[in-house]
Amino acid sequence: MNAHYHDDAIHEYVEGKSANAAEIEAHAASCVSCAAEIATQRRMIAALEDRASWQAPQGAGAPSGARLAALVAFKERIDAEDAEAASRVASILQRPSAWWRNAVRQDPAVRTAGTVRHLLAKMRETLERVPSEALLMTSLATDIAEGLSVAKYPSDFVVALRAQALRDHAFVLSYIGRFSEARAAADRAERLFRQTPVPDYELARLDLVRANICRGIERFDESVALARHAAEVFLRFGDRHAAVNARINEGATLFQLRNYAGALEIWKAIEHDPGLTSDTQRIGLVQNLGICYREIGELEKAAEYLSRAVAELELIGSDTNRVRSRWALATTLSAAARHEQAIPLLREVWREFESLGLEADAALVALELAESLLVTNRPDEVPAICRTLLDRFTQSGMSERAVVALAFLRESVASGHATPVHVRHVHDFLRDIPVEGERLFASPPLNTL
Repeated sequence: MNAHYHDDAIHEYVEGKSANAAEIEAHAASCVSCAAEIATQRRMIAALEDRASWQAPQGAGAPSGARLAALVAFKERIDAEDAEAASRVASILQRPSAWWRNAVRQDPAVRTAGTVRHLLAKMRETLERVPSEALLMTSLATDIAEGLSVAKYPSDFVVALRAQALRDHAFVLSYIGRFSEARAAADRAERLFRQTPVPDYELARLDLVRANICRGIERFDESVALARHAAEVFLRFGDRHAAVNARINEGATLFQLRNYAGALEIWKAIEHDPGLTSDTQRIGLVQNLGICYREIGELEKAAEYLSRAVAELELIGSDTNRVRSRWALATTLSAAARHEQAIPLLREVWREFESLGLEADAALVALELAESLLVTNRPDEVPAICRTLLDRFTQSGMSERAVVALAFLRESVASGHATPVHVRHVHDFLRDIPVEGERLFASPPLNTL
């Protein structure tokens, strides 16, 4: 395959007519040049749909040859800048993250639009593995974008890039639970997007980020409305993939409201949608359906879907998502009283979460393991589990309420009074203060455009 897709292929993709939509989607996730071309063609389509675009100002004629030549030259310059930025960014990110900001500060040549675009693309590859590094990438991207000169780049280009960087920064902030900062970044992004010629598509992507923020701060009705509006805009622009993603987010909000029937209805409606093109999105939906079936008590169907998700994530090598799916499957097996299958799986998931540095999730899994051990009359290992969790929570500076809850459980175990109900009570308390348990798949906009 060539380094980039031809303009005609991208045009078919943007119009929703491409037979290779999944390949182009995957390619654009890591190719800023093709992602930029997709964004450009979407803006052109939006402009053509605007009646005002057909009403030329008095005295306006055809674009001059000089103007066309300038546009071509700028495109070539940006392509060259992107190629150089790819090398520079790769060199920076090979070093420890504590060194990244100094590297950018010391080298003026790295402070370009191409660097901003590559940092945002790399964030998507990093977010699930190391959220703290993903946050640093978007922070650097917003700083560099803010410093770009409108004398060096067209002003519309600079404004749009600053807004895109802020939007991605808002999403990462919401992902790690810093919702107040995320809302402020999203508000700044909106003000910038509204200064661009055709903002609707970009604002829809921002709506999806805001839907995620609203879900995190329990403004559920607003989250649902934002996701639905985003889906409508994406469909108007012919982007079924983004529309499906918006519906997944809408279902996630209903799930959080414990409206399992509503979430299941939305997710089943898009289970075979042609817009479900990426493996991550498709497998994530399978996982969501499995969790939803578990919550409504259809445990065999839940185990079927979750087993599929685990098997497919094994094939594509998505470590964090794979472990989360295995956790969901183990929880489902426990709910179905299949503890002999659940216990070894919970042991593996606990160990894997710890190796990924996800201590909070690891603690919840360990408590589920303790619960299953008590249910099956194997209490000997439970005191050691409680001691381990209490030590780690204390050392990592977790909230005082979490430490008190674990101390209560440890004392109950030591006195011989602990029951599965006690363990479940502490598990649910830790989950809600607020530690996320198994995450539903509800992804951000997938490409930086």
